Amino acid sequence: MDEYILELNHITKIFPGVKALQDVNFQLKRGEIHALMGENGAGKSTFIKVITGVHQPEEGTMKLDGQPVQFKSTRDSQEAGIVCIYQHSTAYPDLSVTENIFLGHEITKGKMKALQWKEMHAKAQELLDRLGADIDSRASMGTLSVAQQQLVEIAKALSSQARIIIMDEPTAALTKRESEELYEYTEKLREGGASIIFISHRFEDMYRLADRVTVLRDAQYIGTWDVDAISNEDMIIAMVGREIKQLFPKRKIEIGEEILRVEKLGRTGYFKDISFDVKKGEIVALTGLVGTGRSEVAETIFGIAQPSEGTIYVDGKEVKVKSPTDATCAGLGLLPEDRQKQALILDWEISKNIGLGNMDRFRDGPWYNKTKESKTAQELAEKMAVKASSIYDKASSLSGGNQQKVVVAKALTSNLKLIIMDEPTKGVDVGAKAAIYEIMGELAEQGYGILLISSEMPEVLGMADRIIVMKSGRITAEFKSEEANQAKILEAAMLGE
Repeated sequence: MDEYILELNHITKIFPGVKALQDVNFQLKRGEIHALMGENGAGKSTFIKVITGVHQPEEGTMKLDGQPVQFKSTRDSQEAGIVCIYQHSTAYPDLSVTENIFLGHEITKGKMKALQWKEMHAKAQELLDRLGADIDSRASMGTLSVAQQQLVEIAKALSSQARIIIMDEPTAALTKRESEELYEYTEKLREGGASIIFISHRFEDMYRLADRVTVLRDAQYIGTWDVDAISNEDMIIAMVGREIKQLFPKRKIEIGEEILRVEKLGRTGYFKDISFDVKKGEIVALTGLVGTGRSEVAETIFGIAQPSEGTIYVDGKEVKVKSPTDATCAGLGLLPEDRQKQALILDWEISKNIGLGNMDRFRDGPWYNKTKESKTAQELAEKMAVKASSIYDKASSLSGGNQQKVVVAKALTSNLKLIIMDEPTKGVDVGAKAAIYEIMGELAEQGYGILLISSEMPEVLGMADRIIVMKSGRITAEFKSEEANQAKILEAAMLGE
């Protein structure tokens, strides 16, 4: 039997004006977990779409079980036993877990193809129990957490007798505990005979789970290594083509006058007695464990939700922020955690998304000046170093890191004083992180205040001038950057009252 269950040799894929893959090679061994890594825009998504039949390559060959294959559709790849579990759930929230698991391959009986609900519920529950998942097969998909939805996707893969399972950034939205559980489920899949391609930006995923790792960079194959034979430093160089000596840019900025101050801010059921300020040129981090109320504080300051108590001041003056429009008029901007659902219209062009930040800026009397919009969008896209063939590309065509840059560019079209960044580097690679940190530093140098909400300890310690820690909806500690360390922050986040 051939050592490799899947082989791709010299794969090239070209889109108009863009070479998305160039001479890429990949081999997946039977029963291995193989990490696929690279910066956003390196070609990973296109590569996966070639494997699953979404795209057909212009050049190169693919072998399954040592035999040449050509997949002209996703159905072809699924029938061959290849399934992809995507980062953003493709589930139907209004359907049951069972319906989601068996969608497209329902169990039927007779000429009328009557659905065998009892059998499907039983088989779905059996699959979930095999994974050790505490999920009711009859429950509505929309009632499940992100982690539970990932498990349902895995169960769906098992139901279709998948031999090769591709997992696209499965831990991006999970806590450390949920990620560890996912590792265990993934190992169970391998023990059951599946071969797994695991796509991730997180080194901890790779080292914890994978046997081997393949790196793509700039649409090209860089190399394949045994995971225990490559260091962090060498991985970074392989991914970005350079050594990132200074991930967190050192800034010498004179902190200016107060921009934002909140006093005894509260929202019933979410947080209480929140007081802090942010000054010009200052980066203040709001951190703590997931679910402590950090994002809810940001939403309240930005007018998405209303406080039950407390006061918000901008430039020393009390402001009533009853809507995001009020917040923007006061000079406050928000980069939300979920950029795809809350910050971008994915089917729109990059230029239109950037223009959404302040449409009034592009009006000439009763007319909308598209030329002015395009010029501004081009300038800001270049400033943010957005990787795209044109500002007229759809936002959906961009990698996660480049989508985040568009969100920042969109914010800069408004006359802002302070920008709230909620998990700005979530789901992006080390190269994109470095670029976003550089942008944050530049914004601070220009006099913007930044409220950074982050769960990533290195990010908080590396970027913030002050660090505010929350637990259970309350502030438990505040540190200057020079006095903070991981132990102090964790203690305040886990034990502080």
